[in-house]
Amino acid sequence: MPHSDELDSRDVLSVSGLNIAFHHEGQQVDAVRNVSLRLKRGETLAIVGESGSGKSVTALALMRLIEQSGANVRCGEMLLRRRNRQVIELSEQSDAQMRRVRGADIAMIFQEPMTSLNPVFTVGEQIAESIRLHQGASHEEALAEAKRMLDQVRIPESQAILS
Repeated sequence: MPHSDELDSRDVLSVSGLNIAFHHEGQQVDAVRNVSLRLKRGETLAIVGESGSGKSVTALALMRLIEQSGANVRCGEMLLRRRNRQVIELSEQSDAQMRRVRGADIAMIFQEPMTSLNPVFTVGEQIAESIRLHQGASHEEALAEAKRMLDQVRIPESQAILS
């Protein structure tokens, strides 16, 4: 269901009252309590805190990746403006819809790249795979875009990384 009138035209993400809890040894343990945030177009969100403060579970909840671990996620709203300008309530999206949203409209940079990257494949192949999945590019187009992205962030020897 569209929610376009509930976001300011510059807002891309609006979260209010996010609570995340886990059950441990018969008890409910609150990992995140009442987090609210608003992100405007052109801004970058960095969630900073001590180890165990809920940074990763907050991001995983926004991407709807935490539920499979048994987390109880409650939230007033989690609105995202997609690249096509459509505003969606993240909690209402099916798994298939969220697979289309992740990487295309919302992403997370994990703290430990070794847990996110597969050492069997080159970094370039893994970047290109995401481009193929989300942009429908051919293999060659995806590799060219991956090189452009690596060059843009000034990764040295980008061509070597791709091969």
